[in-house]
Amino acid sequence: MGEVREGFLCPMCMQDLGTVVQLQDHFEVAHSNEDKKVVEQLKGLFAKAKKKILNKQESEESILYNADPTGSGPSSLEPPGGSSTTLGGTGAISGIDPSMWEPQELGITRSHTDYMKRIRDARIDRFVVETNKLLIRLDKLIGPDCPQDAGKRKAYEKSIVQWAPDKDVAFCITCGKKFGLMVRRHHCRLCGGIMCNKCSQFLPFELAQTLTNPAYVPENEMGMGFKRSGSNTSLNSMISPEGEQHMRTCCECRKLLELRYKQQLQRTTKPILVQFYEKLRMNVDKAESMLPKYLEMAESLSAGENTYRLPEAQDLRTKVLKLYEAIDVISKRIAGLGMNQEELPSPKTQKLQKTVRAFASMYLQEHMMGLQPLPNEQELKKLQEARKIEIERRIAQERQIMIEREQKRLEEKQRKVREKGHVRNQSADSGLPSGGGAAKREGSGGWKPMEVQTRETDDDPMVQQMNIIRGYIKQALDAERMSEVEMFQTNLKELQQAYLAQQSMKARPK
Repeated sequence: MGEVREGFLCPMCMQDLGTVVQLQDHFEVAHSNEDKKVVEQLKGLFAKAKKKILNKQESEESILYNADPTGSGPSSLEPPGGSSTTLGGTGAISGIDPSMWEPQELGITRSHTDYMKRIRDARIDRFVVETNKLLIRLDKLIGPDCPQDAGKRKAYEKSIVQWAPDKDVAFCITCGKKFGLMVRRHHCRLCGGIMCNKCSQFLPFELAQTLTNPAYVPENEMGMGFKRSGSNTSLNSMISPEGEQHMRTCCECRKLLELRYKQQLQRTTKPILVQFYEKLRMNVDKAESMLPKYLEMAESLSAGENTYRLPEAQDLRTKVLKLYEAIDVISKRIAGLGMNQEELPSPKTQKLQKTVRAFASMYLQEHMMGLQPLPNEQELKKLQEARKIEIERRIAQERQIMIEREQKRLEEKQRKVREKGHVRNQSADSGLPSGGGAAKREGSGGWKPMEVQTRETDDDPMVQQMNIIRGYIKQALDAERMSEVEMFQTNLKELQQAYLAQQSMKARPK
């Protein structure tokens, strides 16, 4: 292998052009007569390299240009980790050694976990120690031992926290401005450091009480943040008769106390994102509980049933739609949380907000867009009339089926009665004894009626059968056979009902 050169080298003549634009222009002019496939492939590589330099490259890997200045060694024009590229996506360009891009074995590694833990533990320890010092001092400064007199209070504050001497500090520790007649010195009540008026922060008494006593409930949660200079209250004291209660601090102490306050809020209160999401889930659960009832009412009304009333279904639909609207509004608010502030949420928080919004959109698209509509008053009347006609048709059809079954049953019964009458006639012809009203069976103690003669005018077989049963009832009464009387009366009643049904069907217009 020859010497490895760097720069914007032409892959054909190895000339260094200086910039990617000059390299592309040179290649199009000087090497336009070369092989078309090679030229087109190299043009594509030039375009990718240009995007890479101008920070507009897509998600491809960087393209390396390594060549032998003598032209005898292999040159490389393929992305790392893959095979050489052609117009078809496979194959190799002439002069490129594929073995140069074989996967490398893992070399020497070193773990930095222990080093990271040492740095992290040191920072955490510093934060904990410094914060605890501030909280102890703050508890003493707002405690009952603090005097109310301004002069005594200043001496008391110096006894709790040692103030830095004015002569030893010539510049503000925060902004670096030099102190003088226009820029006065101010001491932090928590660390004793010196800063200018513009770099001063003022800790409200409500926030100080909350930091030192987690059980304390502030009266006004709106004033729980630090205030900058420019307040109309007294800036030299902790408690001032003419203004609000506050304490002067520096920026470093403010950051530590604010971080401590945020940790307390995370343990005691839910983030606004969690509160919005719980509200969203509550509306989703309410909609899920109402939806089956509404779908049942909508299907019943669409079928023309009278089980539910249309105004009740419309009220339930309105409630479900309001819940869907609330889900849409809350999901939009979740997606926009913190997006209009100077400090945007973390990437994970933004991804979470987008995921919640996508879930709400998919849920509304699936349920709200496909919500079954309700018929209006006119449509409902038409549906009910059509259902009424259909029910009457089914009832008539079932009644006809029942009548036909009853007729078949009666015909079968008549056939059996005729067979029994024929057997009795044969017994009479053979000389068996018969009584005036009823004949007793020999050796059995049973009873059977005598044959009853029907009138010749009774053409209907059902009427003839009813007359025969009436004769049987009379014979059973004469013989005092009450069980047979009840049986014959039941048969007579069934025949009468079937006969009346038959006559009503014949009387109905076709």
